[in-house]
Amino acid sequence: MNNEEPLLTERVKDKSHSPWKFTVLLFVLFLLIAGFLFLNSPFFTVGTVIVNGNKYISQEEVYQIAGIPEQANIFRLNIERVKQRLSDDLRLTDVEVKRNFPDTVVITLKERQPLALVACNYGFVQVDRQGMVVAVFKNLKQKNLPLITGAKLNNPYIGDIVETEQIKTILFYLNALDEETLNKLTEIDVKIPKQLLAYTTDSITIRLGDNQKLDEKAKLTQDILQEIHKKKINVEYVDMNYAVPFVKLRK
Repeated sequence: MNNEEPLLTERVKDKSHSPWKFTVLLFVLFLLIAGFLFLNSPFFTVGTVIVNGNKYISQEEVYQIAGIPEQANIFRLNIERVKQRLSDDLRLTDVEVKRNFPDTVVITLKERQPLALVACNYGFVQVDRQGMVVAVFKNLKQKNLPLITGAKLNNPYIGDIVETEQIKTILFYLNALDEETLNKLTEIDVKIPKQLLAYTTDSITIRLGDNQKLDEKAKLTQDILQEIHKKKINVEYVDMNYAVPFVKLRK
């Protein structure tokens, strides 16, 4: 009899604690359900997409390529898939996509630097410093790069490397310019190989001559255009066919 009494006491204690355990379990279950509902609530719906580092690709293009669906939950959004879509675009060399809680996605890009536009049989292509075709256009909505005229590409595809000698020559010249000077050029005419011509946003013609010493001519182009802009000189053309460039003033 004495041996059975402690066992009976333990059973009574266990029964007395069972309602408390049930309450705890209900509370934990409530927290889990509440947490699930909160994490899937509109509070965590992606409402803002911030794009950094883009200069040549518009934000609208980035949104379209990234393909982030409307009303996407920031936890369920496949960040790696978004990054892969952007990385597949040859205009980009580096892509980073991050969540910024509760409702923001931050996309940071590093672009290939396009150098010029070239006509082709179905429109125009954009080429970078290595001569790679990085984009194609049916028409030029906005010409923010110098257009190489007098030469045309046949059926180029994105990712192709330009092998046309005239175009490669001008890319070498353009690559030697700083960004400020590059932005001042609107067109490079290569129709006559020994009479290369460059045109500026100020309607100044630069007679580059042949394709010799183009790195030196690029340096002269920078220096002369900077001087013209600084002193506000009204220039008609600059001729680099001489040992010392000749500057013709407008009357």
